[in-house]
This record gives sequence, C-alpha cells and structure tokens, in this order.
Amino acid sequence: MNRVAIWDACIAGFVGTPYKRTVCTWLDCAPVRGIRIAQHPEPCDDYFVADCAPDRAMTLIRAVPPAALCYITVCANDDRDIPAYQSLGATHAYSELVMAVDMRNRPIAPPAYVVQRATSDDVIAWNAMDPEGESWLNPLDVASPEMGHYAIFHAGTMVARGRSLRLSAGYSYVSMVFVSPGHRRRGYGRALMQTILNDDVATGMHTSTLMASYEGAALYATLGYETVAQTHVFTL
Repeated sequence: MNRVAIWDACIAGFVGTPYKRTVCTWLDCAPVRGIRIAQHPEPCDDYFVADCAPDRAMTLIRAVPPAALCYITVCANDDRDIPAYQSLGATHAYSELVMAVDMRNRPIAPPAYVVQRATSDDVIAWNAMDPEGESWLNPLDVASPEMGHYAIFHAGTMVARGRSLRLSAGYSYVSMVFVSPGHRRRGYGRALMQTILNDDVATGMHTSTLMASYEGAALYATLGYETVAQTHVFTL
C-alpha cells in the first residue's frame, strides 16, 4: 500500500470534517504540517510529522507561538523516535497503528446486528447516551453527505459507535470507534465496521484508513486492514 497516500488520508480525515474546517487554521511550519483548532474546548495545536528529523521538527514547532495545548503525531517505522522526542522536551502520551484496507474487491458482508445511521434529529440524544461520555456528533458533520455516523443499541443503550469521513480522493477515514467495555467480544465492533465499510464501498471509496490502538488492531486485521506505520503522539 502507498504509505504516503494513506498518511495523507489520515491527516485529511482528522482535520477535514465539516465542523473542523470551521475552527481550524493551517500553521506555517512546513514540512511539518500543523493546524490550530480554535475550540477543543481549549485552543490546541496539532502537528503531523513524517520523514523529518526530530530536532528539525521540534525547531519548526517551537517557532510557532503556542496555543494552550500542543500535540505532535509522528509517523514512524519503529519506536526509535520516542526517546529522541523525549530528549527534546516532548512527553510521550501514547502510540497507535496506521492501518488501511483496499476495498475494491471486498464482498458486501451483512452485519450480525442492526446498525443505525444518525440523522440530524439524533445528535442531542446520541451524544447524551454515548458510552464513552463523548459529544462526538456535531450537527454540521451529521448533516453532511461526506460523513456517516453509526451506532448499535442494545436494550435502549448505545453499546458501539463510530464514524467515517469520505474524502475526494477515494479514501475514507474511520474514527471514534468505541465499544462499551461491558459489551465487548460479542461482535458489536465487527458489525459496526462491516456497515461502515459497506457504506464506504457504496459511495465509491476504494481504501479505508484509520488509526488503531494496539488493542483494537486485532479486530481491524480480521476485516482485512494492514498495518502501514506506527504513530507516536507527544504533548508539549
């Protein structure tokens, strides 16, 4: 798979939702890519680094007048960047895997559970019952044909949710996938992802991308996702 294209899709997916486009400003720090988010709820800067030496990246980042919070996501092949960034004053927060699946020959797989797609009328109720306590649906995003927001309910309780942003280049970016701890290992996550992928294929997407926790990577691998790179997230 094209590592550069997949990394670009992940960045575009993170910063390119209809709502994010109204609150984000690109920062001048090339070749590092950076955005300032006006509401987080606090203002924050997010930097995305690939193929740039840690000392040069940190010099470029520190040259930007800082917001209240600063996050640096480094695309890497291994763990060697972690001590390098730590020695430069960054704090390692967590690591994830960049994963992708080619959907061009993927058969449509019906999910084992009923998966609902949010409408604008669902925003308040779905946010109120989110299993992680997140306000993950924004009215601008839900109303946009570019995005799909999905959830599974059991006995009136939201037990799984996730969303996908369809990008113009044929890539989609899946995010906010979460299954309630008390309902894991029952196939809810798989059913959710099957529905997301089915809809992505139906809307003309050819590659699905995401950033997975090490724990969640096993599920995505069963759906055909391959690990393309690691990411290490730092705070500053």
